[in-house]
Amino acid sequence: MRRSVQARQARRLLDDKFAAGTVQAIRARPRSGWIRAVRTGLGMSQDALAVRLGVTRAAVSGLESAERTGGITLAKLSQVAAALDCSLVYALVPNNSLEQTVQAQAARLVNGRLGYVNATMALEDQALADAELGPIAARQAEEAIDRGTLWATR
Repeated sequence: MRRSVQARQARRLLDDKFAAGTVQAIRARPRSGWIRAVRTGLGMSQDALAVRLGVTRAAVSGLESAERTGGITLAKLSQVAAALDCSLVYALVPNNSLEQTVQAQAARLVNGRLGYVNATMALEDQALADAELGPIAARQAEEAIDRGTLWATR
C-alpha cells in the first residue's frame, strides 16, 4: 500500500476518533492546574499527596507550580495522577480535522508556487485565468499530498 494511502487512512481514523469524543471540558486547564484542582476536589492536603508520592510538601508545591507553567514532565505527571487515583490522558487534539489541515497546507504550497509562476507569466501577458488555474492547483495539491512533500522546507 502506498504511503500516501496509508497516511490518508490514518488521518481518517484519527479524525473519526477525535470527532467521536468531546474534549472541550478539558481543553482549558484550571487556573490552579489539574493537580491542585483534583487534589482539592478530593479534599487531600499537599502533605497527604506528598506522603503518597514519597516527597516533601514543598516538592508537591513545586509540582503544582511546574504544571501551571508547563514545566512538568509527562513521567512525573503520570506519577502524580496515579497518586491521585487518576489516569493521565495525553493527547494532541487537532484544531481542525487532519484532512482539513493537509488540504490547507497543500493549497498554501500550490498557491505559492502557482502565484509566482502566474505573476511571472503575466509580465509577458501570458497569465492563466482563474478558471484555468483551479484545476491545475487541485491536481498539483493532490500530487504533493501523494508524494508526501507538503511539509518539506526546501
